[in-house]
Amino acid sequence: MRYLLILAVFAAGFLQPFQAGMNAIGARHLGSRFQAGWLNGLVNVILLSTLLMILTLADGRNSGGGLPTGGGLRSMPWWAFLAGGIGASIVIIQLTAAPQLGAALLVAIFVAGTAAGSLICDRFGLVGYERIEIPWIRILGMGLVVGGLVLVARPWASSN
Repeated sequence: MRYLLILAVFAAGFLQPFQAGMNAIGARHLGSRFQAGWLNGLVNVILLSTLLMILTLADGRNSGGGLPTGGGLRSMPWWAFLAGGIGASIVIIQLTAAPQLGAALLVAIFVAGTAAGSLICDRFGLVGYERIEIPWIRILGMGLVVGGLVLVARPWASSN
């Protein structure tokens, strides 16, 4: 099961630059990055709503179906709702940056930011993660991520 999960995460990461480019095309055709972001969110809601209905028909709440309950929503910490805002900002930022940075640089920067944020979440046990000490080898790994970003960005090159 772990290998399937790793493969799914890799696939999602592989598709991320495609999503950013598709959103940027949407912005070009719609005339606004915010309209393209809205469209992205609408498709997200439609797909997830369909999945929730299918899961409800299959096995009700036992399989994760149905809309969230009021009690469940009220029990969440206020800051957990910010996840939707973070998702929307990622979409808007990526579709704005994709045409100017290109897919490789966009994703390299995104991966470096993701890795840095992940180390902070692990080190301090933030937002539901277990607290994990960060050994020197993980710091070295982060340095390699930053080194990779520098190589992709090639700030010494006259043109990208």
